Amino acid sequence: MPQWEHKAGFELVRVAQIEWEDRRNVDNWPSRAGMYCDDKALQLCVRLIDYPKGSTEPRHVHGGMHATTVLKHHTIVDGVTLRPLDVVLGPSNEPHGPLHYPESCQLLSAFQGSYFHSEVEKLSGEKQYRLIQQEQLPWEAGAHGEQIKTLVDRGCGRLLVQAIKFAPGGSMPAKSYDKLHSALIAFGGAEVDGVALGEWDFLRVMDAAHGAVKFPQGATLLALTMR
Repeated sequence: MPQWEHKAGFELVRVAQIEWEDRRNVDNWPSRAGMYCDDKALQLCVRLIDYPKGSTEPRHVHGGMHATTVLKHHTIVDGVTLRPLDVVLGPSNEPHGPLHYPESCQLLSAFQGSYFHSEVEKLSGEKQYRLIQQEQLPWEAGAHGEQIKTLVDRGCGRLLVQAIKFAPGGSMPAKSYDKLHSALIAFGGAEVDGVALGEWDFLRVMDAAHGAVKFPQGATLLALTMR
C-alpha cells in the first residue's frame, strides 16, 4: 500500500509512490495495477490500471461491481471508442469486454466488492453493463464556482462518480466536501496546506472539518462518493 501523507483532514498519496503489481503474474493479462486505496470498511478499492500499446483485456466477469474511467488515450469496447473521462460500468457478475487498447491506456478503476475475475466465452443474453461517454453529459454549476458532471449515479452500489472542474484560482472551501470519499486529480494540479499535488495524485477525505484545497492553475477531479 502507498504511504499516506496527512494534511488538513485529508490523506494524500502521489502517483509516484504507488506500488505496482504486474498482472501477468496474477492472471496473465498484459497490464499492471497500482493501488491508491483499499477501504475494507466500505469495500471500496481504487486502483490505477496501465495497459501497454496494442494490448487487449479479455472478456471477463467480476464478483464485485466497478466503474472504470479512462484517464489517458482510449479504449475500444463493442465498437465504441472511449476517451478520457468516459466510463465502463460493470455490474456484479455481468460479463463485459473484450477491451482493446491500440495505444497505451491508463484507467482509474473503482471497485465495490471483489475485483478478482475470470474470463468467459459468451456474454449473457441481457446486457446490463454500460459504456458512458462524458461528452453526452452536461456540466452543472456547483456551489463554489466549480462545474460538476455526474458520470455514474446508479448501477454501482453506493458509488457516485463525478468529474469536478475548477477554474484557475478556484478552490474547494474548508468543510465543503465532507461527503466526498476520495478524488483523483485527473487534469491540472492542487494545493493542500502548502503541499502541491499533480496529475493522478490522490486525496481522501478523513475529516468532515477538512481544510481548503486550492487550484492555482485549475484542475479536474475524478470524485468518488459513497452514498
